[in-house]
Amino acid sequence: MSGAACASIAPPRALTHRRALGNFKRDALYAERTAVAVPARNGRNRGTSSRNLTTCSADLGSDPLPRGRDISTWALSRRAWATVTDLGSTLPPLLPWAAERVATWQEAWQKASALASNMPIAVVDLMPVEGQESESKSPFETEFGAYIYDKGYRQLFRALGYPGADAEAALALVKINRPAGDSSEGRICLDLSCGPGIITTRLASGLRGYEILVASDVSEAMTRRAAEQLDAVSARSTIRPEPGAAPLPNFAAVRADVASMPFGDSSVDAVHCSAGAHCWPDPMDGLREVERILKPGGVFVTSTVVLAPPIREKYAKGGDCTDAQSYDDKVRTMNTPFWDTASVVAMLQKAGLKGVEIVKEDKCFVMLAARKP
Repeated sequence: MSGAACASIAPPRALTHRRALGNFKRDALYAERTAVAVPARNGRNRGTSSRNLTTCSADLGSDPLPRGRDISTWALSRRAWATVTDLGSTLPPLLPWAAERVATWQEAWQKASALASNMPIAVVDLMPVEGQESESKSPFETEFGAYIYDKGYRQLFRALGYPGADAEAALALVKINRPAGDSSEGRICLDLSCGPGIITTRLASGLRGYEILVASDVSEAMTRRAAEQLDAVSARSTIRPEPGAAPLPNFAAVRADVASMPFGDSSVDAVHCSAGAHCWPDPMDGLREVERILKPGGVFVTSTVVLAPPIREKYAKGGDCTDAQSYDDKVRTMNTPFWDTASVVAMLQKAGLKGVEIVKEDKCFVMLAARKP
């Protein structure tokens, strides 16, 4: 959770048992000094279920939406979101160890949220060991690195064939969204390896038929950045709602290890992962976890990168590797492309997912969808 100073608010920090209560109180005290009541939006506010809290607080003044400024920074300064009083209410069902950890923070969260109704999204640390460092030593693990990834680095993916954030999210939503008239309640979508929330925010605005959207990444800095961006989505929706726009889902942010996720078996309805699987230390471990947490019939949509044909031909001519198995054994490491689309399809099938569909291919980019039987 964030640590708030008197004049400004730092980005939300991941919750650990040691600092939860103090950080909650600092956030609440700052929010209380700046809050003014505004009406609830359609009986609900950003991610706030009516069973928990249906009031939203903000310090809006007459400040217009920013031009040329970072919307997440602006949203943090304008305080335009609601507080969920039950910390676990926007999380999927958790494994016992994770549920126990969240329970230890619940009293602190309730005490803090009682002081104010506009605290930021809590970034909950549910790594197997609290405060555990990820295996990646990427510069993007830092707060500055997450900012650079968000503002510039990800745009370089266009050269690999990625269609751009808006188009990629639109492709994913076609597979994730529930059909019109679906009356099921409590559906949960997990954006896995969410990074700084580039695709997460677009999913948030376009999801249909889901009550909860969870952003999750192994990097604390990335998860924190994604939480800021979701708060910004809430601010925009509250201040300048689009006519006819669907209600936003509830939001949550969880720092988690893809190889040991804190979510219970068959606990989520959809999992999305953009440009993440090739970055995992062991992709098969992550895919098996995806299959475990998906409900029967649940959908997994993922985009990743594969080697360009000329690169595969070069490896083959050099005798280094001629197929996916030899490439994985001899060459491939974390944060490098997979051999080809067929090898990614095979991994999804090996993890137990069925009906694998190639949604789109372009250069090194591939998006696939599959379901848990």
